[in-house]
Amino acid sequence: MTRELTQREQEVLREVVHDFILTANPVGSKFIAQKTDLNLSPATIRNVMAHLEESGYLSHPHTSAGRVPTDKGYRFYLDTLMALESLEEDERAQIAAGLNSALDSSELLSDASKLLGKVSKQLSIVSAPYLGDATLTKIELMSLNASKVLVVISLETGLIKTIVLEVESEVGIQRLKRINSLLNERLAGLKLSEIRETISERVSDYTGEDVINRFALMSDKIFASMPETDKFHIGVPQGLLSHPEFELPGNFRGILEILGDENVILHILEKGDKDEPVTVKVGSENTEEKLKDYSLITARYAVGDVIGTVGVVGPRRMQYSRLIPLVDFVAKVISNKLNS
Repeated sequence: MTRELTQREQEVLREVVHDFILTANPVGSKFIAQKTDLNLSPATIRNVMAHLEESGYLSHPHTSAGRVPTDKGYRFYLDTLMALESLEEDERAQIAAGLNSALDSSELLSDASKLLGKVSKQLSIVSAPYLGDATLTKIELMSLNASKVLVVISLETGLIKTIVLEVESEVGIQRLKRINSLLNERLAGLKLSEIRETISERVSDYTGEDVINRFALMSDKIFASMPETDKFHIGVPQGLLSHPEFELPGNFRGILEILGDENVILHILEKGDKDEPVTVKVGSENTEEKLKDYSLITARYAVGDVIGTVGVVGPRRMQYSRLIPLVDFVAKVISNKLNS
């Protein structure tokens, strides 16, 4: 069972985390004694550090006399010791202004990922809204030509999706009206995920209708939880590789693998806690193997009853006190703009 940390141990742990985040160098007792107002001798601080190491909050690199935080140490810092910073007013204004010129939701999310990457100096990811929980309000099928029908689905959030169906023969206006009436009667008011799972049963008595059969066969695409393209947008800042952690070729390859693996990125975006405004996962807290050496901060944005995710991925040694409110603010700006 983990013992409680004394006040002195908490103060020393806070200083080790702060100093390591700022310098990327193992932190020694003499450094803390000289640079802080703890009024403790180097010998006393060394003793406290030794206790923290024994308890798993610090580790001791073989090549240095200093200590570095472990994942457990970072977690205690995040939950107990950290004081969040407030974003400067000009920084808030810069972010809001940078997202004002977007012409549509996809451009807004793309701009947000680039801006968040630039401001945070971390790899940033912004997902499209997850539509599985969106409620269908209306379906409309319109004939395009002899072999194509346009399907327009309207969601309670105000979002609209379209897809083209290939049909065997031209569909007349009256026939389309009957099909529209049937589909709206049976599907309107349901969540997209529910429709996708039950569409066959809901239209099973119309198996002789070519358009409805084709509609049911394409339901995975029509009612997809995420778009086929633009599922997420990635912002890679120019200063990303300036972090000391990426000087090692292996760490650099790790970030490239994350960038190149869609499944990893989608896994990142699914990890946020819906009940928390911001979620932080440190190193080994990430279940995805490729993320074990990184920290992840995510926040949710909402468009009506559907959600998307904003996040940054970077070294464990990231400036959490600044990045947590930054990610949260960007998510709130996106929510406001998509709901306005």
